[in-house]
Amino acid sequence: MRALLVNENIGGHATVHHHLRAVAATRDDVDVRIVDVPPPGFWRKVAGVGVPGLMRWDADLMQARYQLAQSAWVARQLPRWLAGTAPVDVVHFYTHNTALLARRALGGLPYVVTLDSTTTQNNQLQPGRAATRFTALSTRATFPFERAVYAGARTVVANSHWCAASVTGDYGIDPARVEVLPMGVPVPELGAPPDGGLPRVLFIGRGMERKGGNLLLEVHQRWLADRCELVLVTQDAVPAGGRNVTVVDDVRPGDGQVGRLLSGSALLALPSRIDQWPNAVMEAMSYAVPPVVSAVGGMPEMVAGGAAGLVLADDSAETLRDAIAGLLEDPVRRRELGARARRRVEDVMDVRTTANRLLDVVRDAAVGSGDAVRTGAPPTAR
Repeated sequence: MRALLVNENIGGHATVHHHLRAVAATRDDVDVRIVDVPPPGFWRKVAGVGVPGLMRWDADLMQARYQLAQSAWVARQLPRWLAGTAPVDVVHFYTHNTALLARRALGGLPYVVTLDSTTTQNNQLQPGRAATRFTALSTRATFPFERAVYAGARTVVANSHWCAASVTGDYGIDPARVEVLPMGVPVPELGAPPDGGLPRVLFIGRGMERKGGNLLLEVHQRWLADRCELVLVTQDAVPAGGRNVTVVDDVRPGDGQVGRLLSGSALLALPSRIDQWPNAVMEAMSYAVPPVVSAVGGMPEMVAGGAAGLVLADDSAETLRDAIAGLLEDPVRRRELGARARRRVEDVMDVRTTANRLLDVVRDAAVGSGDAVRTGAPPTAR
């Protein structure tokens, strides 16, 4: 079975597809070709430019225009991708944004769509401010296209129950056609804990403001600089001169740097206002590093409501300070949370399980009868 995977390639998507490639290479029943949508060129950027005076109120439909421009670009490329060296049996869209206009170019070919949040949810997660009374305009503009994508898919894969609730509740999709399946991460071997030195607090993310990195830096410099080292893994510019602050800006998917940093960290802090199901949190948990996360998107679900990490009660600097300080002061609790986080990844977020299950869903969409094909047996290794 030949599958074309169309990857929106934003945020952590590159890491997800790196894992999918590795898992797909172990199977002999699925031949996967992955196409990464490149960064927007001139016209796609123009389509997503905000209108001064309207942008801050969400009254310029900027988000909707950008989504439709992205999908229109994919729709133009899709016939060429499908007409490759070998016929394609099924297409996987990650996320739904790539399929809003592109699904018509499939010519009836079956497809699966995976997402970590619907547009209805995503439009409410505005960085730096609350949604306005005009925010729903962008949702309404793309709603008919988005609902058609979900309705036409053989299966809608939601990365969290939070996301699945929107697919079924906001868009009216039959729950029987929605599968909750997180994008997982590899489960590494655990090394010995670091000896001596200040404990390390790690932040991973592009977009320091949107993902709470600037807030974390402020909290560290005001209250915690003498008690822990802060390592910021980001490509954003960070002001120089911070006490006990290190910036790592050359991380690439699969290069091992994140693993080496996590293996020596006391905790991961991601006080993000926009994330839905971030890879960084799963990666930290896989290394038994307890995450401190915002009560946003699927993040509380990731840490089992606080059993495998800390969920911040609000977005204040003091709340973040107290959460981090509390873990730094209590190494026993830190280890317990880390151990629970590791077990949760082993149970439900191991990429060997999640990626194989996703490939099963894609394969079953091609043959049109999931119950007839799915045997529960492990995939055949090459």
